[in-house]
Amino acid sequence: MSKSLKIPFYYIIGLVIFSVIPCLAESSNWPGFRGDGNSKTKIQKLPLKWTEEEGILWKNKISGFGQSSPVIWGEKIYVTSTGGQNKEFLYLDCYDLNSGKSIWKRTIKAAEKVKEVTNMISQGAPTPVAGKEGIYVFFESGDLLAFNHEGDRRWGRKLTKEFGQFIGGHGVGSSLVGVPDKLVLLIDHDGPSYLLCVDRLTGKTHWKTPREPRVSWTTPLYLKHDEEEQIIISSNGIIESYLLLNGKRIWWFDEIQKNTVASPSTDGNLVIAGSSYPKQSLAIRLGGKGNVNETHLEWRAKSVTSSFASPLVHRNIVYFINRAGTLQAQSIEDGSQRWEYKLPDGCWASPLAASERIYMFCKNGKSLVLEASAEKAKVLSENIVKIEETDKVYGYAVSENKFVLRTGREIICVGN
Repeated sequence: MSKSLKIPFYYIIGLVIFSVIPCLAESSNWPGFRGDGNSKTKIQKLPLKWTEEEGILWKNKISGFGQSSPVIWGEKIYVTSTGGQNKEFLYLDCYDLNSGKSIWKRTIKAAEKVKEVTNMISQGAPTPVAGKEGIYVFFESGDLLAFNHEGDRRWGRKLTKEFGQFIGGHGVGSSLVGVPDKLVLLIDHDGPSYLLCVDRLTGKTHWKTPREPRVSWTTPLYLKHDEEEQIIISSNGIIESYLLLNGKRIWWFDEIQKNTVASPSTDGNLVIAGSSYPKQSLAIRLGGKGNVNETHLEWRAKSVTSSFASPLVHRNIVYFINRAGTLQAQSIEDGSQRWEYKLPDGCWASPLAASERIYMFCKNGKSLVLEASAEKAKVLSENIVKIEETDKVYGYAVSENKFVLRTGREIICVGN
């Protein structure tokens, strides 16, 4: 009989710590648009109730005005904005997550200026990407830049100088997408459009895929299916999949209209696309090749529309928010409606799934927390953050015990 192997207790503890710490570090980051692209978090201890009197940890002003979401890496928050009469100044602010104090900020001279700034033109709308090497930012001026976590500039490109100016009346809103060792960016506008993949370390182009002119403000989705890394695009009149390896198109679906703002979501088997037109929000089954109009359409939702917020897939339910601020819960199996609930206001920010809860951050500063239920809408709490009357909540980031909300001109930390 073999002797049992005795391992020192301190060695076991070391192994446990070594295996757990990377997971904790990874889960506490919120590296890009909608986190990892699907508006989900594994963090369990998130705030349930807050008011102006209790639960607001700190507030701080942002250098300019912007509509992007904040991102978190470690103990640092990054947020972008623009300034000047013609958006000639671009800002990147870095704040301490725990205190809200400014650590550093950078001002970049915009490669392109606009003739006028209005509420109908994007203002610092693209969300950056954070990673272990630093922070990557993109602005609607065409400026694409990388900084390390100390604020030192690593590289920069002016895409409008390289590939032509962006043409359109509302600016560019698509956010950077973080993928392993690379960044992906969709530029769809009235001029020559493209999907671009660049190296994180050098900023150099891996590939650039030309696209037909097609105006939208959606952000692509990165996923892996059948061992293939793919980039999914839902953009005005088409849904497509591209190989991350070389930018070649895998499949497309073009029987859809007005999918111009909401970004796609997935449960690993289906791609969910939201549209502002009735009977256009739908599900496409992954695994197709070429034109999948007749082969991979899983369902169309009869009464659903999707405004600014992107659809959320969680526990066999797809959540859509329409322009009027109604939350609509649809079955993932056939798109049929399970229930709907009128929110206090519309939402620019996409709903968030956190285990048993669904969070909605409305434009007017009110937030609803619902139980993640397929049967009915069960409200767990209704909360408020006071914001300026002319402003709105544009986005959020998630960390341990905290939310960082972003309005046009400030960031607000809500925590336990």
